[in-house]
Order: sequence, then C-alpha cells, then structure tokens
Amino acid sequence: MKGKLKFTNSIRIAFQSIILGLIGYVALRPVFDKAYTSDFEAYCPFGGLSSLGSKLFQGTMSCNMSETQVVLGIGLLVGVIVLGKLFCSYICPIGTITEWLGKLGDKFKLRRNIPNAADRPLRILKYGILFYTLYITMTSSELFCKEFDPYFASVNLFDNTDMVLYLAIPAFVITILGSVFFRLFWCKYLCPLGALSNIFLNVVPAAALIILFIIANALGAGISLLWLVGALVLVGVLTEVGFLRSFILPAAKIVRNDYTCTDCGLCDLKCPQGIKISQYKKVNHTDCMLCTDCVYACPQEDTITINKTNKLKYLAPIAVVVLILVSIGASTGVEFTTTAEMWGNHSSIENMAVYEQTGLKSVKCYGSAKALESQLRNIDGIYGLDTYAASHTVKISYNPAEISLEKVKRSLFTPIQQEIRKLKGKKIDSLAVYEVGINGLFDLIDNNNLFYLLKENKDIYGFVTHYGEPVQTEIYYDPANTDSKQIGALIEKDFTMIKKGKGEEKVELNFGLENEGINKGFIPAADYVKKIFRTYDKKFNDFKKYKLEQLSVFSFPMPEAGMPALRRYLGSLSSHLSADNGIVRLRTSYKDQPVGQIYFDPSQTTVDKIKASLVKKNLTIFVTETETKDIPNPFHIKPDGKVEKAINDIQN
Repeated sequence: MKGKLKFTNSIRIAFQSIILGLIGYVALRPVFDKAYTSDFEAYCPFGGLSSLGSKLFQGTMSCNMSETQVVLGIGLLVGVIVLGKLFCSYICPIGTITEWLGKLGDKFKLRRNIPNAADRPLRILKYGILFYTLYITMTSSELFCKEFDPYFASVNLFDNTDMVLYLAIPAFVITILGSVFFRLFWCKYLCPLGALSNIFLNVVPAAALIILFIIANALGAGISLLWLVGALVLVGVLTEVGFLRSFILPAAKIVRNDYTCTDCGLCDLKCPQGIKISQYKKVNHTDCMLCTDCVYACPQEDTITINKTNKLKYLAPIAVVVLILVSIGASTGVEFTTTAEMWGNHSSIENMAVYEQTGLKSVKCYGSAKALESQLRNIDGIYGLDTYAASHTVKISYNPAEISLEKVKRSLFTPIQQEIRKLKGKKIDSLAVYEVGINGLFDLIDNNNLFYLLKENKDIYGFVTHYGEPVQTEIYYDPANTDSKQIGALIEKDFTMIKKGKGEEKVELNFGLENEGINKGFIPAADYVKKIFRTYDKKFNDFKKYKLEQLSVFSFPMPEAGMPALRRYLGSLSSHLSADNGIVRLRTSYKDQPVGQIYFDPSQTTVDKIKASLVKKNLTIFVTETETKDIPNPFHIKPDGKVEKAINDIQN
C-alpha cells in the first residue's frame, strides 16, 4: 500500500457545501440588499427542460424560465450521456440534504434499504410523476413541478403563490422522513429529474425513438410530441425496472481491479447509493452517479478507478465545472421567444412590418405575454406578437397599410390616473399642475414605481399619464409646501422603496426628464377628484350584439370603486355578474361620488335579480368556462339607485 490513505471525497463535499451556501446567500441577501429579489429558479435545469418541452409543443416558454435554465438542462443531459449523473452527485440540493440526513439515520440505526421485491416496482413512481409533470407543463406553459417540488417549497418557506400546499407539504415530509428511514427515497423513487436522467443514461433506445419520431413526422405522420414523451418514459421504465443497469454509455464508469482488491468492503460502505461495488468489475448500475466516493474510500492504490486509470480521478468535478461554465456561456448568445403567435390573414400580407419595444417590465412570463396578446388581437392591422420575457421585449407584426406605427406604439400604452393620497380632510381648495415628459415610463410596473417614488413627497396627491414619447405626465401637488423643481429632482432619483409583503423592497429606477416641464396652473379640488378617479369598464355576454336602445342601466353609489385595495376585485365582480346572461356590462364612473353602473337586457333579467346578486355573501367567479369557485364578497354595496335607458347615459 503506497501513499497516504484518504477515505473522504472532500472535493464532492466542497461542491455540495458551495451549492447550499449559494442558496443560503440568495435567501439571505434581501435582508441586507432591499433591491435584490431572491430567484431560486434562476439555474433550475429541470424547469428549463420542462419549459423546452412547452416551447417545442406549443411554441411558448414557461413562466420565469429563460435560456439559462434551458441550456443548463441540455448540459445536464449531455453530462448524463457522456459521463453519468454528475448533477445528482455534485449539484442537486435535494440529493445533498437527503444524503446527509441518511447518514444521520445510519448514526441512530434508523435507516433501512427497501427490500428488493418492492424496490423495482417503486421506481416506476418517478416516471409517472415525470410524465404528468411534463404533460401539464407542455400543455399549459406553466411549471407544474413548482406546485410540489420540496426544494422550491422549502427555500420559499412554503410562502409562494406558485406552490400548492397540499402537494408541497406531503412531498417535503416524504423527502425528509424518507431519507432518514430509507436510502435516498426521493432520488430513487420520486424524483422526476432522476427519471429523466435515467432515460438518457441509456441513450441508445432513447435516441432511436427520437430519430424515428423525427423521420416519421418528416414523412407526414403528424405524431404529437406528447406521444414521444410517453414513449421515452416507457423506455425509461423498461430499462431501469427491467435491467437496473446502463448499456454502452456513459463513457466513464467505475472499474474494480479483481487482482488487487482485498474485499475489505469499504467501497460498499461508502457508496451513497448502497451499490455493492465489490461485486462488480465495471459498475453499470443505474444508480451510479460517478460520485467517486468509492475511489477515495479504497485503501488499495489503483484498485477502484475510472476506466482503469487513476488519472481520471478528478474527471467528475472538472466536468461539472466545465459543463456549468459552457452552458451558462452558451445561454448568453441565444434568446427564446416566450410566445410567438400570428393571427388573422397574416399569410396574405406582403409587406408586414415589425415594431420592437424593449423595457416592458410587465412582460415577465407566459401569463403576462398572453394577456398582452389578447389585448393586441382586438386591434385592426396587428397580426402577430413575439415576446421575450427574459429581456422584457416585444415584437409586433403589423400591416402599415391598415395601421400606423404611431397607433401600434399606442397599443402598448395604458394611460393611468393614479391617486397617491386622499384630499379628504385637507383644507385645500385647489392643486397646482406640473406637466413633464418622463423617459423610461413604459408600462404598469413603471407606473407603480413612479407611484411609490412620488409618494415620498407628502405634498403630491396624484398623477395622470398621457401617451407620448416620452410619456407626458401631469402631477398634482400642494404648492404651499413644494414646487416643480423639487418634484423634478425626486423623479430623477436612482431608487425608491416599494411595499412587498410585510416589508419593503429597494427598486432601482431609470426615469429621466425630457426637460424642465411646465406649470399648467391650478385645478379646483372637486375637478381633481373627478379627474383622478380610475374608471373600470368590462363588457361580456355578447354586449356587442346589442343596440343601446335595447339596454337599461342600473346606477348605484359605490364608494369601493375609488378604493385601490378593492378596485382589483372588480374583475371578480364582473365574472360573478356574468352568470346572469341578461347582464352585459359593468363599469364605474364618478358623478359627485364613485358610481357603479350595470348594463342589462330587461327582457332577460330584472333589477331585483341584479340587486340580489350584488349583495350575496360570496362571489362566484369563473376559473374556466365551466369551472367556478367562490370567494368572500369584498364589497358592501347598498344597491339603492336608479334605472334609466342606456341610450340616455351621456357617458356611453
């Protein structure tokens, strides 16, 4: 026996510790840096691969998934094919924690191996979870894995709207307890990424299926990508449960030298997967993840090696670093569309133009991209939209013969009337009006940031925006205590603090003034209150098919319509009212006070029915066309109003 004995793979422990340390840093940084928002998905390879499936299946990326996660996922699979499951052994935080907890279970003699009779059937579970997870993500473009992922749940302290507690809590408990009482229970039996890795561990049948799928569809077979996913999952089940080994690849394998081995059993003892290394000449067990703990554990020099040479002892950690750096580097040179849609008779238009706009912070995921698409589909002359959530960029395809570039730009703009603080109780007869063009004011998120910025000056009461390049903004303030110069200096601040959950977040800003702006005189307090009121208008139940002569309007006092905290529930109220086919519109306006107005067809419904619906204890809202759910009614409406013909309402 030559050289110093070393029984611990300190390099792998260092990798695992660094990963956990980085996760801890991401979790704790917001405590010291208010401008930082924790993103625990930024380097999630499984989320990236799931989103890639969604991209290939329906052309859309899943929410918060960017090229970084996708390319890291591809890099993970390349690593699996060539070298083995390096992510599982060196990177995966769930694998690290469950492995360490397993050692604790061993210390207290709690951990057991699953009996062979149950081991293989239980392995099927992770393939079922993999298929269902990919199916939901590919058909909805929403990451289903976030609903149950124990890692995502724990790092977010079970406080995230993307998770489903009745799925996440059992998954977390099973993962923790399972690792203490059974060897790597989550990894072996439940982990969808483990299932996906094992499919590509035996890449030959998987590659054959992919090639056949491509050829068949090239010949016009029209086979859905979901069938390929199902076939790959089935192959994974058959190869793992049937053989529990890898074939041909990966190229790197643990090798044991029969002639120098003393059968001391240290390699068996040190293997985190519980593989009987001493029974193999070449370790091709499905669970082997090339951690090399057995290589470090062996006291006999050159007895347990990678591919019969001790020179490859550091291959795994070096490959991990290279794959990560190459993947991150490759991801910087490409950007996938979050959505890419064309509609109408776009194919017949010869001179289609494209307008590109960056900096739209509200385009941040699949859902917000689809909302913008829904908005643009209703505008004549616009025929397509590509969105890039990672860079907050949109590209709008339009026909310049039907719509001008100016109108296309306007289609992205939402004017705002934003009250910052109430005038009620203040002895102010009028407010001064300061108008200035603000650069960097693109969307509703920017408007929200401007709200918190202007709120820092207690003498500013509200602002209104108008389309322009830059956006023209009227700011209403009490001239007795502040002036336009102070307001201008405030707008050009580098940051502001906004409310987030139970605390505040520091947000960096890039607003700039076009010029010094102008003072537009004064506005009476009563006129200001009416002007700053944010109206709401939602039409439904085939409103367009009616003529105004056919409709009536029920108008009633609605103070809640002027309360920002309750205004966001107006959409729920619209959904609730739409259950009555005779109700076709809900809107709010200001007539000496906030007023609600319900348009209805008197031949289909009555005012008494409308009143009864408004005062119900719960609002029944439509989740889908057929699925509903009840929420407590946040409004306390006293439906004492009047009914008139819609044609007589001057605000139509």
